[in-house]
Amino acid sequence: MREALRPIPSPSRPISCRAAERALPPYRYVPGLNAHPFRDPNGSMVNHPKPDHWDASIPWELDIAYLHGCDLFDNRYLWEAHETWEGIWHQVPKTDPYRDLLQGLIQAAAAVLKQHMDFARASATLHERCRARFEAVVTRTGPNFRGLDLTELMDRLERHRQRGEWPTLPLQWPTP
Repeated sequence: MREALRPIPSPSRPISCRAAERALPPYRYVPGLNAHPFRDPNGSMVNHPKPDHWDASIPWELDIAYLHGCDLFDNRYLWEAHETWEGIWHQVPKTDPYRDLLQGLIQAAAAVLKQHMDFARASATLHERCRARFEAVVTRTGPNFRGLDLTELMDRLERHRQRGEWPTLPLQWPTP
């Protein structure tokens, strides 16, 4: 049985932003609870710019759109992270493992949001799909790709699925 819709709580401690020049939205969108960010005239993203142009030559640690999606996810702006990563996903070639990573991240954000909304079956399905995407990326690139420790990420998502622990992304900066 579904509980009443409720806001997504803020993290107990602030999560620092990697794309500090991008502000976090004024609220975390939960479908059916808040004004739709794009469609509602009072939405938080009504005048939001179009998705960033993706440039394959930019190293991931300088990819502001990717990092902003990571910031959104870590600060529990799940719907917004999904939208940000999807804007990049549409531009990445189908054969690029980055596209699979983005699709896995999109599915992970949706899985966490669905679990919060008490849609257990949809959340479980999305968890399985994102795990399969991440495993495919690990097969192609190894366990660390675009700064993410994918093995640790899959563990964090599983802890979320089993115990409701809010996941964050295990993003690791390259050492000089």
